[in-house]
Order: sequence, then C-alpha cells, then structure tokens
Amino acid sequence: MRTAAWWVSVYWVGVLCACTAPTPRVPPLSPEGTTPVGPFVPEARALFEGCMAVPDSADSRTWRCGDLTVWIAEEKTESFAQVLIRSQERVAARLGMELVEVEGELPLAGSSWRSSRFAACARADGGAEGDCRAGGYYSAVNAGPGRLRGVGCIARGNARPLLARCLELLEYLAARGNPEGDALGPDALVLPPRLPWRALAVPGDCQLSASTTRLGRIRCGDATFAWSVYQPSRTDVTMRWSDQGVAELADALPGAGPVEEVPCLLETRPARCSRFTAPTARGPLVVWAAATEWKDRALFASCSFLASETPFPAACNGAFSLP
Repeated sequence: MRTAAWWVSVYWVGVLCACTAPTPRVPPLSPEGTTPVGPFVPEARALFEGCMAVPDSADSRTWRCGDLTVWIAEEKTESFAQVLIRSQERVAARLGMELVEVEGELPLAGSSWRSSRFAACARADGGAEGDCRAGGYYSAVNAGPGRLRGVGCIARGNARPLLARCLELLEYLAARGNPEGDALGPDALVLPPRLPWRALAVPGDCQLSASTTRLGRIRCGDATFAWSVYQPSRTDVTMRWSDQGVAELADALPGAGPVEEVPCLLETRPARCSRFTAPTARGPLVVWAAATEWKDRALFASCSFLASETPFPAACNGAFSLP
C-alpha cells in the first residue's frame, strides 16, 4: 500500500485551475469540418490531439490517447457511490481484481470530488514505478440537477508524466463534458445507425449502444461491431487511429493473445486486418479490426465474436469479409 505522503504528492501532480461550468447539451455534430487531430470542438483540439474515440455506450464515451485511456459517463442519478462503483468495475474488468486503491479527493471543475487513485502492480505496496502495469484515477462530479458525470483515466505503466496528463484530461471532461460536443444519452442516438455511405442493420435481439454521425456500437450477445469515422482523411492519421484502436481493444480484453495481420476486405476494399483472440467463459473470442479510406473519409471498424460463429456473424453487418 502506498503511504499517505506518496498519495498526497501524486494527488497534487496535476492540480489545475478552476474552469467553467458544464456546457449545455447540444445535438449530435456533423462530421463536416473536423480536423486531422480528431473530431473535437475547437477548445478541446489541442488537449485531445491524437486521441481516438472508442464507441462505448449511449451515455458514455472512451478515448485512446497513446498510452492513456480516458472515459466519461453521463448518468441520471444522484448517487455518487453508484457512479464510482461503475468506474471501479470498469477498471477491475480491464486490469483484474489485484488493484491497489486509495480513496481521496481530486480538484476538478472548481471543487473537490470523491475519487480513487488505483494501480495494478507486481507488489502490494507498488514498488518501483516500473513494477506497475497500469495506474490512474476515477472520480465523479455534479453535472446538473439529477445528473452526475463519471470520469476516469488509465495510464499504461503508471508513469508520473502520464498520470499528470490524465489529470489534465479529467479536468476538461469534468468541467466541460464530451470534447466532441455530442450530447450523451439514449435520446441522442442517431437512427438508423449508418456509415457515411450506407445504413447499418441492428439484428434482432441486438442492442444499439452508441450511434452518432461519427461512430457507433452494436452489441449482439457475445458479438460486438463498432466503428469510427473521421474526415478529412489523412493516411498517417488513419494508421495512428488503427494502431491505437487495436491497442485499446487488446488492453480491454484480459488475456488477449498476440495480434496478427491478415489480408481482408473492409467495406469491400482491400485492407490489412489485425486479428487476435481472448479467452472468455463461453470460449475464445475472436477480434477483427481494420481501417480504410473512402474519398475524404477514413473508417476504423472492429468486430468481435465467439470463434464458433466464424467467419463473420450478422452483427458485423457485412463490413468484414475474406479476399
């Protein structure tokens, strides 16, 4: 267990100035006018440069920012404990139950809020910085009458520079909400879900858990299809998005095996797919992911499903195929 002095020193490593109140809810944004640094509102572009949106749920969003994963969840509840428990469950599902956690407070959005500093380390007391697989923070802030905003960040390796960046990103999310400007909530789902060039189907017994003009996620039991679109496309950015997207998928699945590259078709276009498997209680889960460019847009898509459902189940919407 870390000492209280250590916690206080890390706690103050990224203390930021007070910021403005949360911005009002706005309708989903069009992908038009986004920049190569990501589909973020102007005031968020510098801070979130290089971050890739990972479709999550109707009321939450995740971003991969290099060696960081950061999230926000808007919840209609007045129970801080409930929001913090959900964040704890998210971290445990990703890093395992052997976590060192210290409860405290973080200065976010102009006030101090209940939070947790966590680390997944080889030793119970954390040991040297290099002994930890990951670390980070989660917290919750008041987002308006009857609404709370959960925020969190996981840093690979638990390095202090990454933790300081975590706190910068958390400050923005806590104070301003979704940096992409979209409203988060079931009422903001874009229906029917679609890629810029075609509509997508939600098979029976499946759930559309996220859908905007730029990204979405369809869940069908053990199968999940997710996509992200940005413009204008730029090959170097597309490659970075693809690398970060695959890394996020692998990190989010405990026990994921090595990633291999195989030829495939994504939206009928030749591509190189990243493919790996991860163990589950119902058998091996197979994950396919790839990126492609179409006119001035770029697409990153992934589909995961039980190995018994190969080659590709209906949840994948025909996006992936074999050459």
